[in-house]
Amino acid sequence: APQLPAYPVPEGQSTEDFFRNSAREGLEKRFATRGIAAQHRREDYVARLERELDIINQMGFPGYFLIVMDFIRWARENDIPVGPGRGSGAGSLVAYALEITDLDPLEYDLLFERFLNPE
Repeated sequence: APQLPAYPVPEGQSTEDFFRNSAREGLEKRFATRGIAAQHRREDYVARLERELDIINQMGFPGYFLIVMDFIRWARENDIPVGPGRGSGAGSLVAYALEITDLDPLEYDLLFERFLNPE
């Protein structure tokens, strides 16, 4: 199995908790800057985010998302072009909240399960 480096998190927080908090804060930031897709409510986003977070944590991938978030952020800060999203990853609200992708999956009815299926 592939081994990922451990993502450094603040002392006293687990990777899972830091990941969950980062995604929740990111979603709030997206609400403030991009708003909510017309056909949806805030509760739809919150429920979807929590469901995705649970699946990602259960499958052991929070560190992977944090690492990708970090290098995408670094690329943008260093004027390296980053696309709006790639393949089925655009179906993740967590990826949107963490600014890994720039597509709101609820706005385009994209499925998280196409990206990461817990089965």
